[in-house]
Amino acid sequence: MKTKKYIAKGVAACLLAAGLSGCVDLTPEPMSFLTPENTFVDRDGLETMLRLCRKQIKFEWFGDAFGSKNCDAFAVYEYAWSDIGVIGGPETKEIHNMVTQLTPTTNMYLHLRYWVWGWNGIKYANTVITRSAEATGMASEEDRNAVLAEGYFHRAYWYYLLVHQFGDVPWIGEEITGPKLDFNTTSRWNILEHIKTDMEFAAQWLPESVEFGCVNRAAGEHLLSKIYLALGEFQKAEEMCNNVINNHGLHLMTERFGVNADNASLDVFNDLFDEDNISRTDNKEAIFVAQERYGLEGNASGGGSQRKRNYVPRWYDNAKVKTPDGKPGCSDASGIYDGYEQLEYLGRGLAKLRPSNYFQYELWSNCGNDMRHNDNNWFDKSRIYYNRPASAGGSAEWFGKPVDPAYVTDTMRCYFSFPIVKVLIDKDDPKAGGKVPTGGFTDQYIYRLAETYLNRAEARWWQGDLTGATEDVNTIRRRVNAPEYPAGTVTLEQIFDERARELFLEDHRKTELTRVAYLKAKQGIDGYSLENFSEKNWYYDRVMAKNNFFAEQYFYDTNAFVMEPYHVLWPIPQNAIESNTQGRINQNYGYDGYEDNIPVEELDARAGN
Repeated sequence: MKTKKYIAKGVAACLLAAGLSGCVDLTPEPMSFLTPENTFVDRDGLETMLRLCRKQIKFEWFGDAFGSKNCDAFAVYEYAWSDIGVIGGPETKEIHNMVTQLTPTTNMYLHLRYWVWGWNGIKYANTVITRSAEATGMASEEDRNAVLAEGYFHRAYWYYLLVHQFGDVPWIGEEITGPKLDFNTTSRWNILEHIKTDMEFAAQWLPESVEFGCVNRAAGEHLLSKIYLALGEFQKAEEMCNNVINNHGLHLMTERFGVNADNASLDVFNDLFDEDNISRTDNKEAIFVAQERYGLEGNASGGGSQRKRNYVPRWYDNAKVKTPDGKPGCSDASGIYDGYEQLEYLGRGLAKLRPSNYFQYELWSNCGNDMRHNDNNWFDKSRIYYNRPASAGGSAEWFGKPVDPAYVTDTMRCYFSFPIVKVLIDKDDPKAGGKVPTGGFTDQYIYRLAETYLNRAEARWWQGDLTGATEDVNTIRRRVNAPEYPAGTVTLEQIFDERARELFLEDHRKTELTRVAYLKAKQGIDGYSLENFSEKNWYYDRVMAKNNFFAEQYFYDTNAFVMEPYHVLWPIPQNAIESNTQGRINQNYGYDGYEDNIPVEELDARAGN
């Protein structure tokens, strides 16, 4: 183990020297004269770079969404610019009006985090891909192909996101070891074809069994099924989902398991997301897991998941949450008086994601006994109570009683319902114990078998197999005791409703909506087309139909929530375009600089795509 430690430190030094460190905090320690040429020569050496690839995915899901530049849970934007919700913070810090605030020169973290971290992830993956082909110390061709396969996986993972967030972007297919100023935009369709070919290879060579946190064959097949869906190859997508569901010993967890299995007041859905159950070997629903543990080297966030901070309302705002007799109703003062338990349970939320009425109410109408909406897994705002006692300036009459929304002056941020099973993380919370808890450490599903079923449902729906599609959705609903759909009746809209109920804080909501928008445009469905994609698309229409804040241009603070059809794609950062002096990176329609674009077909031809 000491040898591996020295190798990792030497690699950190040589990566910094090569300018490959990106935003990852690597501290160089010159303990040897190791270089890429004499380190990336065998599987152990390349494993150091694969660890960086795996860590890169963690940054999406852990940390303060708009806090330290080194720990942003920037997946928040996949939800906040979708049908599910909006950014809850004031527009002085966050984007509400996407027309005026979301620009190529936006000086906020926001979507740019995906641009920066996505390219870093591709950079690390390309190092693995290039160096594995050159490695002379591989024990076998099987070892070489397994390393190459995981490199392909990580590159495909990030490209799959980038082409649905930003559309046409440059294709980088190999390690870059020096300055390069001649990148050219590549059609997203060509990029999808590239990563499809890569993942068809990877699906054959990824190991069947790996340690949690690493990438196995089922994860590769799951990603490949998503790529097939994006390309409209629906039969192949279905077949790949079949492989994942049938060939790897996986199954939906329908019986109680794990650390709370004997607690009759809980349920199997709650078991799935207990911090101690996600990486259990008897959890057969987990496909690919990012491990984030207290004290674990390589964590993305030293301060824990921060999910209480990101997804819980500002229930404690004493200026905006009053009692009917006009006194401050709630407080986040820790450990001082009775009522502290509400702070300990909910944490000090900042409502960085504010759910839409669709996510709060419409999804759960007529939900029957759906356990995803019971008290174990969903927190109804009626459960917030006044916790400031008279001794601290509160109301003796109202202390301990439910908050009356008529006396909440900011229901936008201070009073809403939310799913708690993935949010109220208490384990190893570094700020618990009287220090304003914000959410402890937990592992994270990157891919879970429930999504595979919903991917297959969609693949079947596109092929006209409504019976099979409905059965796949009902399989998910049956596990949680939700009412089932009549045979052969499920719609694409209902499949995405089910994704919202089941996969909150697991899938990439904006990405998947955009993927379907491209498919409908390519097939000319409902008047959509690729020619006017950024002027009329299903993503925008879905958001307008479901997200009341954008649909009504809800006015909060000093600004309104505004979205236009071209926001289906985010702007390419202006500095990326301007610094690329010998090539051409196009800007997306609707943003300044679009008028200077070169047709992507011409750029593809230059690159031989």
